[in-house]
Amino acid sequence: MTQKLHNQVNGTEWSWKNLNTLCWAIGSISGAMHEEDEKRFLVTVIKELLGLCEMKRGKDNKAIIASNIMYIVGQYPRFLRQHWKFLKTVVNKLFEFMHETHDGVQDMACDTFIKIAQKCKRHFVTVQVAEVMPFIEEILNGINAIICDLQPHQVHTFYEAVVHDTSTSRHGVQERLIEKCMSLPNQVWDRIINNATHNVETLKDPECVKQLGNILKTNVRACQAIGHPFVTQLGRIYLDMLNVYQVLSENISSAVQQNGEQVLKQPLVASMRTVKKETLKLISAWVGKSTDPKQVCENFVPPLLNAVLGDYNRNHPNARDSEVLSTMTVFINKLENHVTSEVPVIFDAVFECTLEMIKLTSKTSPSTEPTFTSS
Repeated sequence: MTQKLHNQVNGTEWSWKNLNTLCWAIGSISGAMHEEDEKRFLVTVIKELLGLCEMKRGKDNKAIIASNIMYIVGQYPRFLRQHWKFLKTVVNKLFEFMHETHDGVQDMACDTFIKIAQKCKRHFVTVQVAEVMPFIEEILNGINAIICDLQPHQVHTFYEAVVHDTSTSRHGVQERLIEKCMSLPNQVWDRIINNATHNVETLKDPECVKQLGNILKTNVRACQAIGHPFVTQLGRIYLDMLNVYQVLSENISSAVQQNGEQVLKQPLVASMRTVKKETLKLISAWVGKSTDPKQVCENFVPPLLNAVLGDYNRNHPNARDSEVLSTMTVFINKLENHVTSEVPVIFDAVFECTLEMIKLTSKTSPSTEPTFTSS
């Protein structure tokens, strides 16, 4: 590998493809050497690649080399954990790459950041030597500037990484960090809900519905990262989220009645269904990792059943979301005897209409049949 790297530097084997392949191989052997040998090897690799980056001309060449450097160091968490200043420098460099427009660089930066966040999370929430605050506080203070050029799916990854870092904090501190982390999507959420409160027709605006879907996807990823402690954020948006679910469901049903089931393929209706699906995914993700069955049953189950079951039962067969069945399955499996009294209600709402739908034809709802039978 050292010789192959040297051939990149001297130009005999230089190409983006060869460099990417070599750097992937270097990253893949992380942990295979003794710590001191690994340290010497990694330092050599970084020095060679930094020299190559300095030598090559052209923004694209430099972006490819630098992104490969970031990929490699992200694969060596043991080294990063032993060298705090280097770790912080690498993460800040990743934040710079999140503004880079060269194809694939932003994805690399986000993917590497979440790997580092997962493997070095304690270092982000601890005040390091010569620092005045935990690094996560610095990140949250500048979060708007960091993510402003990212695509939605990259933003979701970023939020998952940052929220994951809070998992080693004390309970009260973690709550505050989650609240601070979710501040930006919550501001957009609050504005949409406030507008809808004054004029529910705003929930038919394509951009508004798209924003709702992205906000919920961010919440899903963040919830999956930490599980039960996400309860403070979920509780903040829960009832409004279910109200939006019901309004959008009514909008979908009305559209189907007026224009037929082909309307389900239209972008706006598809976006509305995405909001509904992400709502159910978020609830399932949290319930699946919850640690307080009583809290779930008392505060979260009743409003959910009220919003979801009747809607599922009344909906046009092709407008029903199989995620409803998945969510009910998660509730029953997780809560067991705590939710026994609700099982007949759930069964009455979903069983007959779903069975009838499957009996008529599996072709009209292929996504629902396997979900129902597995439930």
